[in-house]
Amino acid sequence: MKAKYAPPARPKVSYWAALIAIAVGVLVLTEGAILLGLLIAAGGAGWGAVVYKAVQWAEAQRATWEQSHVCLACTGTF
Repeated sequence: MKAKYAPPARPKVSYWAALIAIAVGVLVLTEGAILLGLLIAAGGAGWGAVVYKAVQWAEAQRATWEQSHVCLACTGTF
């Protein structure tokens, strides 16, 4: 029961990978490989967007959990 009614876990995310990918993309871009640099930078930005959406989804789940109540008679949630 404890696991069933436990709050949703907070995601352990880091934007460092996305920031490093964007920085490497810009560095490659300045070295002359324009298409590769843009591809790496776009990949880093895409990864950052995915991480951001995951955080937003997890926070929405936590907000829903915080608003729910457990019935002590039937152990249902509402």
